[in-house]
Amino acid sequence: MKKLLFLIITGIAFFLNGIKAQDGTCGTSVSAAQITLENGISLLPLKSYESLSQINTELSVTVYIIKDDAGLNGIDGAAINTAFTKLNAAFSSVKLKFRICNTFYINNYQFNSINVQNEKDLTTQYISKNTINLYFASTLTDKEGNLVPGYTYMPADQADAIFIDKDFIAGNELIHQFGHFLGLYHTHEIIFGAALVYDANCMKTGDCCCDTPADPGITGVIDNKCDYTGSAKDSKNNFYVPSINNYMSLGNDACRCVFTNDQLNRVIYTLKNQKKYLW
Repeated sequence: MKKLLFLIITGIAFFLNGIKAQDGTCGTSVSAAQITLENGISLLPLKSYESLSQINTELSVTVYIIKDDAGLNGIDGAAINTAFTKLNAAFSSVKLKFRICNTFYINNYQFNSINVQNEKDLTTQYISKNTINLYFASTLTDKEGNLVPGYTYMPADQADAIFIDKDFIAGNELIHQFGHFLGLYHTHEIIFGAALVYDANCMKTGDCCCDTPADPGITGVIDNKCDYTGSAKDSKNNFYVPSINNYMSLGNDACRCVFTNDQLNRVIYTLKNQKKYLW
């Protein structure tokens, strides 16, 4: 009986861990304020002969590690440092860096599971102005009640907070959420209208970046060799050929490794126009 009980518990734990480890989820959403902001932006795509601007700046990040009910951190400092090395590499082509200026430990374990009910209390009690506030918790729940690996608020929402599930520090979730924080949308975004494969209005549809291929949503259709296995077509009956390696996609996390020039140009625009106070 004990052996059977152990197998059942182990199986449940494995199942739950599998759910938590799935690709294809993100808690960041596009608010009405962000839509209004985006509609006022006129950001032209870079020409093939144009070079990316260099922002040449370093932004300060305040890290908050929320302890569990046993008083344990649940995340290793070395793992955070490694993640920041990857983060800085992702934005290195525009000479943008992020520096941990302070690390604080939160002993109130009730914040170790962040949701819409306690997030405001958390960010009211623990906040550092004019820095990016990065919170690590054991579980994150989005507005729809779904477990997510991370989320943040886009520039128009005026909240300098990023939330990451501790279990996802080793992947690219940190880079993905910093992308949202700095004005980047999912490559499959449709709130501005679905992008077409051949889209003359690419500045104002999809993710508003012309050098990211139209994306129908690639969750579940990327194999372990990072090949797209889908066969979706756009409204003009053209087959999608999405990017499987963009940091802002929701395919396999292991495949994500690039930002495009238009995306990085948008990051620079955001820093100069909505996040200038962070410099």
